[in-house]
Amino acid sequence: EERADKICAVIKRSIHIFSNFFDGKMIDSLIIGALTFVSMMIISLFGVPGFSNCALLVGIVVGITNMIPYFGPYIGGVLGGIIIVIVNPVQVIFFAVMILVIQQFDGLFLGPKILGDSTGLKPLWVIFAIVVGGAMFGVLGMFLGVPTMAVICYILNIVVEHFLKKRNITVQPYDSPDKM
Repeated sequence: EERADKICAVIKRSIHIFSNFFDGKMIDSLIIGALTFVSMMIISLFGVPGFSNCALLVGIVVGITNMIPYFGPYIGGVLGGIIIVIVNPVQVIFFAVMILVIQQFDGLFLGPKILGDSTGLKPLWVIFAIVVGGAMFGVLGMFLGVPTMAVICYILNIVVEHFLKKRNITVQPYDSPDKM
């Protein structure tokens, strides 16, 4: 019974990790897609032709691809740039600057604020999870790699703590230099 309770607790925590990640990414991507649409509409008011014609499509593409961690914004920027080139090739420069500004805002302020510590992974492990997931399973692997890696790290942490406790070994928590 005790073992079943532990397994249920691990499964509940794993589901919690996945749902926190997806909820945060969906909110973040929705905001970035809407911000892209609104920015393109505002830029078109200042006389940049072609932006208002494809603003909704580009906003949706950027919002959807933004769900992929790290590489998604670049994919969305390239796809949006291709759409802009089809409509008006000269305006792709305005679009590139706009996307750069929006993605900087997302990466520096919005993303960390919304996602916070939902996964608890260091950036190196996030990039590792995306690269390995993408290499093994394509775009779906890039999307699912981060929460999967977070669950794997959580389970490994439980296993290591179990064996340390079994051998009566106590370890002081690591204080990162950021907290000093």
